[in-house]
Amino acid sequence: MKSTSTFLLLALFIIGSMPRVCGQLESSMMCVDVNQAGNASVNWTQAVDPAGVFVSYTLHIFEPSSGLVLDTYVIDSPTDPINPGFVNTTYNANTTELCYFVVTEGPAGVFGTSSDTLCSIHLTAEPSLTPGMASLDFNSPRIGSAASDGGDMEVQLEGDPGDWSVIATVADNGGMMSHEYEVEECSGDLNFRVFKSSEYAECDQKSNQAGSSISDELDPDPPVISHINVDSLTQLVVIHWEPSAANDLAGYIIYHCNGGFQMAIDTIYNPGATFYVDGSSNAVTYIESYNVAAFDSCFISNEPDPGAAGAYCASSIHLNASRLLCSDAANLEWNGGFNIGEEIASIAVWAAEESPTGSDNWITGQLLATLSPSATSFMHEGATFGSTFRYDIVATSTDGTFIRSNKRSMDFSYPGAPDVTSLRRASVTDSGYVNILVDLDPYSEEVHTYILQRKRAIDDLFLDYDAQEGIGGMTLQFSDLDADTHEMSYAYRVRVENYCGDSVGISNAAQTMHLQGITDAQLLSNTVHWTPYSDFPGSTEGYRLYRRNQQGAATELIAEVPSQVLIWEDDVSNLLASPGDFCYLVEAMDSEAGPAGGMNYSLSNEMCLTQVPVLWVPNTILIGGYNDIFMPVVSFADFDQYFMQIHNRWGDIIFTSNQVGYGWNGMHMGSIAPEGSYGYSISIRDGAGRVYETTGLVHLLVGE
Repeated sequence: MKSTSTFLLLALFIIGSMPRVCGQLESSMMCVDVNQAGNASVNWTQAVDPAGVFVSYTLHIFEPSSGLVLDTYVIDSPTDPINPGFVNTTYNANTTELCYFVVTEGPAGVFGTSSDTLCSIHLTAEPSLTPGMASLDFNSPRIGSAASDGGDMEVQLEGDPGDWSVIATVADNGGMMSHEYEVEECSGDLNFRVFKSSEYAECDQKSNQAGSSISDELDPDPPVISHINVDSLTQLVVIHWEPSAANDLAGYIIYHCNGGFQMAIDTIYNPGATFYVDGSSNAVTYIESYNVAAFDSCFISNEPDPGAAGAYCASSIHLNASRLLCSDAANLEWNGGFNIGEEIASIAVWAAEESPTGSDNWITGQLLATLSPSATSFMHEGATFGSTFRYDIVATSTDGTFIRSNKRSMDFSYPGAPDVTSLRRASVTDSGYVNILVDLDPYSEEVHTYILQRKRAIDDLFLDYDAQEGIGGMTLQFSDLDADTHEMSYAYRVRVENYCGDSVGISNAAQTMHLQGITDAQLLSNTVHWTPYSDFPGSTEGYRLYRRNQQGAATELIAEVPSQVLIWEDDVSNLLASPGDFCYLVEAMDSEAGPAGGMNYSLSNEMCLTQVPVLWVPNTILIGGYNDIFMPVVSFADFDQYFMQIHNRWGDIIFTSNQVGYGWNGMHMGSIAPEGSYGYSISIRDGAGRVYETTGLVHLLVGE
């Protein structure tokens, strides 16, 4: 198989070795025009024939890639005497490029010349490896001779049928050429061709038509978020961006960024939009981050096909403020403002004052400080007590854009005191410790520290004892487990501290009752007395005296006296059969009801007195007479612990009894004992468990 150049050299050699007339029968190729069916119309100039010797044309067709001659056609006379030509319907110019040259022939012995070589332009159109692009490849008409004749080749795109527009101009290099076309259509069949003007007015060269179904797969470039503001009135986030430069731009999709995820929150069908207000934002609570993607008119299932968003989410500036405890200073801290279009050049701290708090009388904002772009905190000192300050941060980017943070308000009111702190009662419990109840002001909305102070009867000053925190409406309960209420009374009060540690109030003072008493064995009475109770929220209305006269027995009310009475004599002579132990308790009564409507009261310590047992022992018994049984009379004793023995002069025990009502009838060993004196010993216990013993003689007489 010969190359094209070899074939041409051989043809010229053959032709050149034959006799010829100089300048005779010369011809030049004019154009090869390919129609939509792939038929190539080949035109060349009429052979120069001044001698009138022209006989025919021989048209040669070959493939430039192989140099192989495909066919030869002998054309006796041109179809057009001025523009001879040939239409190639045998070989499809839609599939490959084909090259042509013409050899003119005269009569025998007279040879013409071979024309130059001209090829059809073959165009291919395929989707490029780059999404949204079409790769167009085509050859020069002079690829068969590898020598360009110069000039430009036009790449054309068909719009309406038959309406071709130039999309690119490529210099003819004599070989293969290409062009990358950015597809602007969403979808459809695109039709291309290549056109080159000929030096001959009679015709031009057009390639085959190459079509391809190529969609615009190029997404619009993502817009650059210039800054994110927090609206000063609504405190909602406003995202600002530079518009996308894409030609086919239909709108934007807004993404909210959270924890590494981006969620679409809205679609804007307006290519001219440059900002968006997020009505669901919460920039006061935390940093808000966003991204924006652009989309073109190439929808998928009637929905926008978003392009890529920015590489990073941009964020708002988030401001926090905290007040140093009980001071006139506020600590401001902020972060955010990440990944915006321009760097931050400076930070301004602004404040507005409302005086007094709650008045809605705001003093014009004042610039507190201008800081470097790396600053993340600022201490505002010297705020006015009783005012509220509202702060925000305004960053300035290098292009002069102002970027505003959320606002933070700080109340500089000084914590005061609750209107009322009421020590309801200090009452001694059954276990002997003191229980203290404190009612707090129901309208106090601030947390205070309530410090219980205690003063013993022997002390001069109150000392802090315990503390609890409380807020309005609470009832605090303290317990003084260290109190020795059997020895003395105790006074209590509550000191109130605000969260600054300053004392801002004190309650009423309460002093427990200390109950004491003595017994009178002669009068068979117990006298009790107590210290007065003070102070109830109201006043002491009076006292109730309770008694129980046996271990485990129920307590009974024995007296109710007015507040000025602090002593009571209890006649127990009618209780001789009791063990003799008497326990007393005093209850003080408040003239005002407690918070729940019940009676408010305070109990004293429980105080117990014991009457000395009373024992009457007869000294003589007369058998057969009125007093014929030896049986002592016992009062104020524990009768279950009674024991008596009778013994004779020699110490022999002749009678025992452990029952008070069981005495000696003078009998011994079945008969009356002899008259005489006998010894006795009696053991009893009082109500407190103390043992009493007595001994003596009893005389036994026998009557007639």
